Amino acid sequence: MKYLFYSIIILIMFSCDSDKSSETAKKNIDAVVFETIEQRITRHIEANLKIPATEKYTYQIFKGEINGDDSLDFIITVNRLDFAINEAIERKRMAKSASSGFMGTFNFIFYMNGDTKNISTAIPIPSSAKGKLKVSFEHLRSESFNDFMVDFKLDNASFRRFFTLYDEQPREIFEIMLYDGLGDIENHAISIEYSQGSYSLVKDILIYTGELEKVKFDDPEKVYSYNPEIKKTDLLERRWFFNSNQRKYYTKKDQ
Repeated sequence: MKYLFYSIIILIMFSCDSDKSSETAKKNIDAVVFETIEQRITRHIEANLKIPATEKYTYQIFKGEINGDDSLDFIITVNRLDFAINEAIERKRMAKSASSGFMGTFNFIFYMNGDTKNISTAIPIPSSAKGKLKVSFEHLRSESFNDFMVDFKLDNASFRRFFTLYDEQPREIFEIMLYDGLGDIENHAISIEYSQGSYSLVKDILIYTGELEKVKFDDPEKVYSYNPEIKKTDLLERRWFFNSNQRKYYTKKDQ
């Protein structure tokens, strides 16, 4: 009789624990199901970059078909200007850091698969933190998907870094300076065009001499947010072709 009594008690306790476990599991599932894209992105950014809850940062999303699966993928840019300023204050280098727009590793990109929603690890883009990253897309390797470019500022110069996707990971394939000396009397600029590949199916990159818009800034910090016009000339400076084995762009020595 005692055995039967204890058996009933154990069954009741097990049943209660099972109900609680099921309820907890359901809550966890619901939390995952109802997590928005923005919540997933911010959670990943903060975990990957170890950003504390007290830090202010900004991010932007640029959309394009990058992996060829007919879903819009995301390139996420992250800017940590506040962190850069606080770091300069702590190191007592405020004036020097501010003069270059807080140059350092404070800008990052992430790639997010539009179908699976998996997000890559952070890719640092060393640059001036005062200048936010700008992303654009181009069909270089194939007309069925995009490669992408990231423009970044270094003081009063701007650079463009080219990426393509291999095994769901962005890989840098080329980088070039777009202009230098914005706001100065002496400056240099280029204009970029694309043409049929010389040595592979991947498009060549044609670099023409450009004429940089003449501007004068009352506020020196505007150099980081201003996007100048560049007029293309007919002077071809260099042609870059893609080496499929090395997965990078090269040029001929005689050019």
